[in-house]
Amino acid sequence: MELYLNEQKLDITLENEKTVGDVLRSFEQTASQNKCATVGIKIDGKQIEAQDFDKAADQPIESAKRIDLTVVSEDAVADAFKKASADIKDTVELLTQIPAQLQNGGDSKAKASIARLADVVDNFCHIIALSTLFPERFAAIKIDGKNLSAFFEDFMPIFNDLNGALSNGDTVTLGDLAEYEISPRLTALAEAVKNI
Repeated sequence: MELYLNEQKLDITLENEKTVGDVLRSFEQTASQNKCATVGIKIDGKQIEAQDFDKAADQPIESAKRIDLTVVSEDAVADAFKKASADIKDTVELLTQIPAQLQNGGDSKAKASIARLADVVDNFCHIIALSTLFPERFAAIKIDGKNLSAFFEDFMPIFNDLNGALSNGDTVTLGDLAEYEISPRLTALAEAVKNI
């Protein structure tokens, strides 16, 4: 059996492992000690979903030719937050230009800035999901006194308003939301995660 970690083949020697689950438990113990968590498992090219894990784990070790594990480290999540902070700050700069762009015929630039906002928020939500694997380090993040989940719960209606303004061609509301509602919140978010 071959074991790959983040697409790199590991040189391992099996000792008392008899099932795929034995190998995975042994690996997870080592990963945890190194502040890493497994986020993906493939056995012989087939992605193992959560509901299929027990069945896959019961397989005899001889039945698996290759196990691919995808892991993420606590430090990699912290680095992702720092990079996201910089991306958010760049996006805020673009958002503050939207009102002037809309007044001066720069609709395409404004729409590009909004598309970037969507990408940045989507990426940030992915990082939040990974951060839940390391609650002892990341659960304490607060933005204006709120944890990340509460912050985004309050933020979502503003995104919905933005989407509505975009759909209706309401450039006044679009500009106001970008400059006065979204930009300050994103600035607070970027500050909260820049030095994690």
